[in-house]
Amino acid sequence: MSERASEKGLIEKTLKGDQRAFMELVAPYRTRLIRKAVSMLGNPQDAEDILQEALVTAYRALKSFRGESGIYTWLYRIVVNKCRDFHRSKKNAPSDSLDSVAFMIHDDRIDLEKNLELSTESSYLIEQINTLDKRYREILVMRYFDDLSYQEIASVLKIQVGTVKSRLFKARELLKRAILQDGKGTEFFEQAQ
Repeated sequence: MSERASEKGLIEKTLKGDQRAFMELVAPYRTRLIRKAVSMLGNPQDAEDILQEALVTAYRALKSFRGESGIYTWLYRIVVNKCRDFHRSKKNAPSDSLDSVAFMIHDDRIDLEKNLELSTESSYLIEQINTLDKRYREILVMRYFDDLSYQEIASVLKIQVGTVKSRLFKARELLKRAILQDGKGTEFFEQAQ
């Protein structure tokens, strides 16, 4: 059974009142969604609260899901909107910054020294991404941190796939230019290979 057909079956069961079907529907995406909320809010506790609120909203609104995008894209959009609402309610909250992503770039399979090196490189890269204009930062995050396809990004941002590709190209160019202007470009790009 295809993933789409499986999702459709779980949606139908949920609409008939099966709450476990909804939990099964969202379970594969929970880690990615919480990671997105943490990256936007900077606080794991707030992110967990927002994710729960987003899932309740999704459960209540599931009957309005038209299937034009995948369920993950729909859930992602709800989480992003809830995070933005949270930011608006707390005027002094940081904007879509990636500062909190650094703690997630850790792999137990790699030795401590390599993890520290990766953490330092990641922190530097995050710092450079945070200097970009919001529309370029946002598209880099969606593509490389959230692992969304071009189509999913287009759906979330309500833009054409061609616009996604051109913004992503421009974002990568701006990021590369920022790294090279910083003087760390040569060493950074050599280490990345």
